[in-house]
Amino acid sequence: MKSLVLAAFAALSLLGGCASIDAGGNLHKDPAALSGDYSGKDFSGSFAVVKLPANIPGVPESNGAHARWSDTEIQQVLYLDADCQKQLFEQLPGWAQAIAKEGGWSALAVAVGEAGFASAFPGAETVRYFLGGLGYGAAAGMNTGRYRQDGAEKGSIGYCVLLQAWEAKARYHILQGINFVPWYGNGHTTLPEATDAKAAPSLPYVNAIGEPPAQ
Repeated sequence: MKSLVLAAFAALSLLGGCASIDAGGNLHKDPAALSGDYSGKDFSGSFAVVKLPANIPGVPESNGAHARWSDTEIQQVLYLDADCQKQLFEQLPGWAQAIAKEGGWSALAVAVGEAGFASAFPGAETVRYFLGGLGYGAAAGMNTGRYRQDGAEKGSIGYCVLLQAWEAKARYHILQGINFVPWYGNGHTTLPEATDAKAAPSLPYVNAIGEPPAQ
């Protein structure tokens, strides 16, 4: 019994440790970009950047006019991402809370499954399998809860950046032709390298209904 329980807790610690490697990795309390560090440190990796292309068929105005992606745009995106992280960090529930809740239910479900499996084998001590299932189930539950929380964090940051960029475009006429696609899956996105010089022309601003702003 002792060795089985220890093995269960060893698995719990192992999986729990794996889960903690990237736990909360999308949200930072004080991201580097807010202090002027635009190296990409603390980037959330919660969205992909998509540029409006040039030479769109049937749109002669787009010929040769692609969205500018320079160091300036990269710094602006990193800043919006960092600010979203800081604001959300102060409001969203911690990942550990979600894992604890998810782990409890998963542990019970897996434990009952293990107990049922053990009862099919003559001579098996069901209580050992039940405890073993409970231990391994908690570990699996922690991983499940951690992935769900990670996806939720990515979704919230990606959507926040999308909204903030949309308003910044309308209010300050920046990031014209730069769009954002939230990423909910495993892993983290990376920002593309700059393809234009800071002095390169940017797309002209148009208002929400596609007409030039009033002079």
